[in-house]
Amino acid sequence: MKKINMAPLLSPEWANQGESFLTTQYGAYIKLKTQKVQLLRLEFAENYLGLSFVITVDDVRENIIIDKNFLSIVLPNDDEHIVEIILRNVDGNNSYFWEHPVIINNMLSDDGQVMQLIEDDDSFITFVGDSITAGEAMATDGNHPELSFPYLVAQELKKPLNRIAYGGTGLTANAPFQTPSAIDALWHVSNNVERVRTKTNLVVVNYGTNDFNYHATDESFAFGLRIYLLELIKRFHNARIILLIPFNGAFKHIIEKETQRFSCFEVVDTTGWLVDLSHVHPNIEEHSIIAKNILKGI
Repeated sequence: MKKINMAPLLSPEWANQGESFLTTQYGAYIKLKTQKVQLLRLEFAENYLGLSFVITVDDVRENIIIDKNFLSIVLPNDDEHIVEIILRNVDGNNSYFWEHPVIINNMLSDDGQVMQLIEDDDSFITFVGDSITAGEAMATDGNHPELSFPYLVAQELKKPLNRIAYGGTGLTANAPFQTPSAIDALWHVSNNVERVRTKTNLVVVNYGTNDFNYHATDESFAFGLRIYLLELIKRFHNARIILLIPFNGAFKHIIEKETQRFSCFEVVDTTGWLVDLSHVHPNIEEHSIIAKNILKGI
């Protein structure tokens, strides 16, 4: 087995730590092209409970739960394949995950060539938000970042995806999870670990659901949003930035008012996108509906 240089194969949700790479993001992915490779192997720093990945080889998709500290992918005995490896789940809430990231020490292959698909000068589409944007709890079997609206939009636009999304987060102290904060997540991928900077021309933001569900006042949300908008400008100062009104309509008038202070934001009203608002997390079909509506708006 020979060691592969992982860096060009990883999405921006992975950060370098010495010779290893770590992430705290559901939906973080590894994408590559193989030529005359029959076996790929990922070696993790430890045995993570509940760790699972969605593996796509060409057009065939499979969910794999890891019960050891390595993942082996056997490829068909053909010449070339496109492989995508997406982090789907790991045990523990996102605060624990933030402090205890998944770490890959090595990627190995048996023979042949492993090549990057995301070019160094590619422009990413970036999605920022909470558990809805992360693709959490989309079905009875849990998370499906590979079927979430950020993934579907990026696929349709043929753009590489950059996702910054953590469950339970929001723009006020009312949101149930404050680790990471929305601002910290923009700049870091784990506690004190800097997030990779990427070229991005389009940013889609969806915050406010957790603030509303946990009874944030209009005043506190307006204050939190105002601070966050300034942080978005600093982080993505050359990008087109779109704010989605939360799918339950929360804080619509505040988002519209606060974004008018700046010339670089657009607001997309999501009223009517989802018929059933009785559940917080959209299901697989509803994520598809959201994606179609976003594509119409951009």
